[in-house]
Amino acid sequence: MSLVYIVDDEENMCKVLKFCLEEDGHEVVYFTDPKKALIKLQEACFINNSPSLRPDIIVSDLKMPQMDGIAFLSELKKIDGQLPLIMMTAYASVQNAVEAMKEGAFDYILKPFEPDELKLLIKKAIEHTRLIEENISLKSISGEVNFIGTSQAVKNVFEMITSVANSKTTVLITGESGTGKELVARLIHNNSDRIKKPFVKINCAAIPDTLLESELFGHKKGSFTGASGDKIGKFELADSGTIFLDEIGDMNLNLQSKLLRVIQERQFEKIGCNKSVTVDVRIIAATNQNLQKMIGEGAFREDLYYRLNVFPIKIPPLRERKEDIMPIAEHFIREFNREFKKNVVKINDEMKDFILDYSFPGNVRELSNMIERAMILAKGNEININHFDKSDFYSAGGGNVSQPKDAANGANFSGNTAADKINNSEFSDASLEQIERQHIIDILKSTNWHKGKAAEILKIDRSTLYRMLKKYNITLKEE
Repeated sequence: MSLVYIVDDEENMCKVLKFCLEEDGHEVVYFTDPKKALIKLQEACFINNSPSLRPDIIVSDLKMPQMDGIAFLSELKKIDGQLPLIMMTAYASVQNAVEAMKEGAFDYILKPFEPDELKLLIKKAIEHTRLIEENISLKSISGEVNFIGTSQAVKNVFEMITSVANSKTTVLITGESGTGKELVARLIHNNSDRIKKPFVKINCAAIPDTLLESELFGHKKGSFTGASGDKIGKFELADSGTIFLDEIGDMNLNLQSKLLRVIQERQFEKIGCNKSVTVDVRIIAATNQNLQKMIGEGAFREDLYYRLNVFPIKIPPLRERKEDIMPIAEHFIREFNREFKKNVVKINDEMKDFILDYSFPGNVRELSNMIERAMILAKGNEININHFDKSDFYSAGGGNVSQPKDAANGANFSGNTAADKINNSEFSDASLEQIERQHIIDILKSTNWHKGKAAEILKIDRSTLYRMLKKYNITLKEE
């Protein structure tokens, strides 16, 4: 059920309420000193960062010698403004209880009361909070646009999300960069019974191998150089909730074996500690790589793959759901109208034709960038083909890379690119991988090795660039 804090200076009252509420299935912790309750709440919310220790509701007396209920409520709101509080008060203090409600208490109950009265009030408060959180969650989801549209491909994804959400089944999401894999993971979590619990994400490609184990499982102080204090890992933070392991294909084999144990036994050890930590975590993983091919190459464990791939969801790229492109583009226009204080109402036919013919290798993320740039330049009520440079994008339908621009000054970048070297026969016998490696190095050099700018020119996200640097063993300032 729910975790309830009881705060009352009369210990007998606390014990009676604890007994009654535990009969109803609640977990109850009581405090005879309101200051200790505040300390415990601070530890749960900030110091230990343990959402499982955060109460769902607090029931507090109004009259207490150490700190009255209104002062306690005021301090509570500083720590957690969303936590509901029910105030217990005698009839003579009803006016003060009403004042407490004005200060943010959910409700009050008059002493003496029947246990069922309090149980009903607690149920109402928790349900009210759940609805508020659900509304916030829905607003958050509505801001994501990866799955706006009515294509059959989108409908299939939604059906799979609905089918798997309320189970504990491990999910593997696959799809190209920019298709919305994290959004699907969030939708699964937000439609599950874990919605009130943490959703913790980690990008396995963005963290060096030497640090990833500590990020996932935590460490004890002094367990390695630089471990100046204890660290809680992502799995522990996600206890009772969901962990999203993005770019799972970039996890090294050693960590893959440890992840396999977590999936099988729901246990792990922190670095520098022999004591096992048990967690209840729903695992959702994602990748844009071909894991079956990686298994054949010895880069991914076959047993882990089958543990992750219990319920696979493949996200369709934007080019496979053309009928959704214009609704998504129009959604972006509405969003950027608000952001840029503009009044664009349409896309002209020429630009519309270009967008619908374009293959969008960067998927929805690339469409967002395209519309944003056009919106910035637009002066009237429409955006058109002149509001963006087509040479900045892959050729429509062809998927070929256009000549990149120098990130520093926007001029065309020329001279000694991989393409130039091929044209000059310098790379005439090179493999496709050698050409791609050299092209990445050329772009990095053109940006003075600024990885963010290089990723933008290459039209890939930063995590993909990190993976390619690792794949091709490219080191900074390589000559």
